[in-house]
Amino acid sequence: MKALINIARTEGFSLESDTTIEAAMAQMLDNKNGCVVLLEAQKPVGIVTEGLVLACLEEGLDFAAPARTIARTPVITAGVNRPVEAAFDIVVSHNIRRLVLIDEKGVYKGIVLQEDLIDFLEEDVYKVDLKVADLLDANAKIVTMHPLQSMQDALVLMRREHIGSVVVAENERATGIVTEKDILSAGYSHADLSEAVQVRMSRPVLRVDAEAPVTEVIDLMRTHHVRRVVVCKKGRLHGVLTDRDVFSRVKGNVARMLQIKLRHAKEIMDLLPEAIIEIFDMPQEQTIHWMNRVAAELFGRELQEHSPQELLGEAWAQMHAKVVKNGHLEHFTAKVKGRDFEFSGTISTNINSRYIKLIARDVTAHEHMKEQLRKEVKEEVRLRREQEYLMMHQSRLAATGEMIGHIAHQWRQPLSQLGGIFMNLESAQAFGDLDEVYLRERLQQGNALIKYMSQTIDDFRRFFSPYQPETLFDPVAALRQAVNIVSAALTYRHIDVTIDGAVENNLRCRGAEGTFAQAMLNLLGNASDALAGKKGKRQISIHFTTCEDMLEIRFCDNAGGIDPAILPDIFTPYTTTKQEGTGIGLYMTRLIIEQKMKGRIEVKNSSAGACFMIYVPLVR
Repeated sequence: MKALINIARTEGFSLESDTTIEAAMAQMLDNKNGCVVLLEAQKPVGIVTEGLVLACLEEGLDFAAPARTIARTPVITAGVNRPVEAAFDIVVSHNIRRLVLIDEKGVYKGIVLQEDLIDFLEEDVYKVDLKVADLLDANAKIVTMHPLQSMQDALVLMRREHIGSVVVAENERATGIVTEKDILSAGYSHADLSEAVQVRMSRPVLRVDAEAPVTEVIDLMRTHHVRRVVVCKKGRLHGVLTDRDVFSRVKGNVARMLQIKLRHAKEIMDLLPEAIIEIFDMPQEQTIHWMNRVAAELFGRELQEHSPQELLGEAWAQMHAKVVKNGHLEHFTAKVKGRDFEFSGTISTNINSRYIKLIARDVTAHEHMKEQLRKEVKEEVRLRREQEYLMMHQSRLAATGEMIGHIAHQWRQPLSQLGGIFMNLESAQAFGDLDEVYLRERLQQGNALIKYMSQTIDDFRRFFSPYQPETLFDPVAALRQAVNIVSAALTYRHIDVTIDGAVENNLRCRGAEGTFAQAMLNLLGNASDALAGKKGKRQISIHFTTCEDMLEIRFCDNAGGIDPAILPDIFTPYTTTKQEGTGIGLYMTRLIIEQKMKGRIEVKNSSAGACFMIYVPLVR
């Protein structure tokens, strides 16, 4: 419903209570609606109208007197948030043409005029085949005066007949109309009220036929901004129709229209698939006032006139607090009779009370599906973790196999040298050349080789240890160590590795150094395998650059590149280009870079081969 403040007039209708009658008259003439509200401390204490001023004109008016001395009519007020529909009854029952609006502290906020309320009416309210004659009292007489009669005569006539206007007519023909505003204007300008009315009367006169539809007359009043028209019947003067006549008649229609709309709204709500509950919200208690058909079937119609707490239990206090605070309620889930319902609603105010409308939707199946989905997601996460663990284990086994291969490469030359020492010792013994000095030299050489091989085992064991905490480490140093680990295998395959780039000293990344090096070993191993069958120069190029807080490692080879058909899936599990590959090396590399290091990895083919771009965040 629209509130009165939405149609109120807020400017040009108020003055301080100590203002003079003359200033009040000027304000009334300026706002063209014949009233001024008097204020004290911003609160309305009186109202001056054209009728009150005319009464004083007849008695002899002191223009310099305070306006409050003639403001004898009580001020009828209404709250700014009252619905517009509430104003109809107030205006008609008090027989007034305007309603003063105040806030909760009694402060003046504006005024609503009778014509504002008529403008608010929907055409359906008065479009009931009413004719102008239906609004006029059949026994009422039309009050007229001759054009040569005086303004003073018009004033006396209005006061005697208790009317706001007099038709000026000659030979049953209306030539003008004198209104309270015309006399007020004459009094304000200190004109001689003995002058003829034809000098100051309003014209031309708007005439309508008694058989004309009321809707046409209302449109005419709105178009010409007038409050009265002269009614003719069979060419003769029949009466004067005012906006008050229209207003009084349609007031009953307003009530009927509201009742019809309410009934239609409830009929529509009965057809909706959702449960709808209407609750009266009173200061100390709330009561279920109405339920639609679905709500009655779900919850039981016997709950009407009972507290909503009987239906919703402890949840009602939370729902009520939220809807009162926010003006609405959205997606509040509560259990009712063992089922899950989602409630949404609003709070509204009608003429006499406040009420809450709730829409309830049974979401039991939905909640069950959500719970089932949560269980499925939890199970899927568990299975995925198990799969990742198996992949990690498989990757670890593969890395162990590679480590053994690398150890074999690292040990091949020392073992050959040890064999040579033993052969030398045997030959020296056979030819009698084995003396203490020769034996000591060969033993020192053998011990040095054994120490080197033992150190190699320690390096590999530390490098491939699965239990490495997250620390700050130098990624460039870690990659160089990874290259050193496999240097013998790379040399065996005649693969040249170059490492370059302009980077800062002492770069730091956060993570497990061995895990990061394992990712680099995976890339080195893949490149080494791809280059194994290549003829000519075999090259792996590793280039470092830094940009702000990121380190870029560009890892390229000249092995011809990756098959474009599988390039988009190269990081997915079990995707491999090797005949005996597991297809998890690059998948694990991506997990390490993206999940463990919080970076990212990309791949593309260059003119020479494959290029991997690794981006890892730096810690400054």
